[in-house]
Amino acid sequence: MNIIDILIPLYLLITLGFFLKKYQFPSNEFWPGMEKMIYFILFPILVFVAILKAPMDISLFGKLAILTLIPAVISALLQYVGFLSPSISRATFSSMFQGAVRNNTTISLIIVAWLVPDTGLAMIAVIVLIMVPFNNITSVLVLLRYGKNENPQNNSASLWMGVIKNPLIIASASGLVLNVFGLKLPDPLLNTADFLGRSALPFGLLAVGAGLKFGSFFDNKLAILLSSMGKLVVTPALTYALCIMLNIETDIAKVVIIFSAMPTAISSYILAKQMGGDADGMAQIITFQIIAAALTLPVILLIAQSY
Repeated sequence: MNIIDILIPLYLLITLGFFLKKYQFPSNEFWPGMEKMIYFILFPILVFVAILKAPMDISLFGKLAILTLIPAVISALLQYVGFLSPSISRATFSSMFQGAVRNNTTISLIIVAWLVPDTGLAMIAVIVLIMVPFNNITSVLVLLRYGKNENPQNNSASLWMGVIKNPLIIASASGLVLNVFGLKLPDPLLNTADFLGRSALPFGLLAVGAGLKFGSFFDNKLAILLSSMGKLVVTPALTYALCIMLNIETDIAKVVIIFSAMPTAISSYILAKQMGGDADGMAQIITFQIIAAALTLPVILLIAQSY
């Protein structure tokens, strides 16, 4: 499968969203309502279904946790270097953080299904169980601490209350509880949730396009560079090094290396928009990473295949 064939549909949807907003179709009032629907309904359902369906493979869980969490934490911490520059605001830092730690799971599923056809999807499902709660909790905490909220929540009790009330956290926790206890939803209800969740990606891409402002596309080059280097270069390099150090099996190594090299998640923009982050900066980071991934992913694929 050609990586360009995967990325072109993403570019086209972002471009469509940009032009729909530019020409006020269906109206300027439409987009804030759609963003709320994505944030409060579609993305939480997508996360809930992904975790609910993931197989609980205890033997893999610890190994995959080490290989995914350690590089993500290091990459996230490196983003604090941005505060050395006066051009990076607190809200912009929150977008840099999301850009460095979150992953586009949909693209990884497509690539892994091709690269590791027998066991790849099952391993990605386990990684989702690990990374979705981690990414959501850390991103929400950073946004609550550094975002431009009307009522800043600086004490720890308020921060944790914000986490508990967040729809993505509720979705992650609910899916995990049902999965652990082996509880099932009735098929009609699960299928309905699955259909709704699948719509999150195209609508999210349209919302990203609608939020782009190309007149200031490279407003903060340092923020885009630090976040994108962390996500597309540092994280996969650390993951590869860990696989070598720990002598990880080939198929597992391929999956975690590919997952680590994904551009940041589309949901990052919606989260930034709804929680007082730098939504414009987030849209720029997302778009830049998707474009840059057309150059970095082929290299990562070659490295993973040769492991």
